[in-house]
Amino acid sequence: MIVFCEDCGERNIVDLEAAVKSGKPVRCQSCHDILRLNIPAEKTAEIKSAAPLKKEKPAAMELRFGETIVEVSQTRPSVTMGRQEHNDLEVIDTRVSRSHARIEYRNGSFVLTDHSTNGTFVMTDKGQGKNLKREEMTLEENGFITLGRKVSPDSPKTIRFLFKNP
Repeated sequence: MIVFCEDCGERNIVDLEAAVKSGKPVRCQSCHDILRLNIPAEKTAEIKSAAPLKKEKPAAMELRFGETIVEVSQTRPSVTMGRQEHNDLEVIDTRVSRSHARIEYRNGSFVLTDHSTNGTFVMTDKGQGKNLKREEMTLEENGFITLGRKVSPDSPKTIRFLFKNP
């Protein structure tokens, strides 16, 4: 679709589908002013119905460690894990740091951050594993976390995490 800028008169070629799917205003290539698009309602509905549905983000994450169950959500956006008593999940092990890791709820996502010397191992239910060392990752599917070393999923030192949808 060709759209002329009302401000500078520049001729702009606009991908109509991309403009509707992004939901963001389309800007002039020359002056960066917002272009006025006259898109028929039927065309907008047609493009939006063809777009794949976005996966709904989970509202909460449940952490299970032994008898302890802690929920991370918008109402409780941070959970700490480590060897000292002040942590929400206290994991007693010589390879676990005093303040080992944290899970935070950020903008609808759950982010695991490792603050330790020995690292944090994450394994999803689909079998994908990652070892974190002073880095962070977004948790996107159910799985388990081990602090300081890689252990089996049925170990008493394993922290299980499960997503809960609204």
